[in-house]
Amino acid sequence: MIRGTTPRLYFYLPFNVDALNEAYVTFAQNGETVFEKTLSECVVEQNKISVKLTQEETLMLHVGSTVEIQIRAKTGSGDALASNIMRESADRILKEGVI
Repeated sequence: MIRGTTPRLYFYLPFNVDALNEAYVTFAQNGETVFEKTLSECVVEQNKISVKLTQEETLMLHVGSTVEIQIRAKTGSGDALASNIMRESADRILKEGVI
């Protein structure tokens, strides 16, 4: 993921996401949450959740430190779920700041 960009990330789940009442996509570095997206900030369809990040959010990421991403969710029947932690690098940019 390149800092200062607006990527759309896609996550494919092994079930229909219509069953979810709550969901969080958490982005962390060095054991600390950097930012989080809620279900209302995501696009859900069938078994896919997508989330678009802002320039401001990707600029919060530190170059050289792995970005960890995890989805936690709760179904209408009360089951709590968590994805495996995914890892991505935060790549640098030459011109800093929002454009």
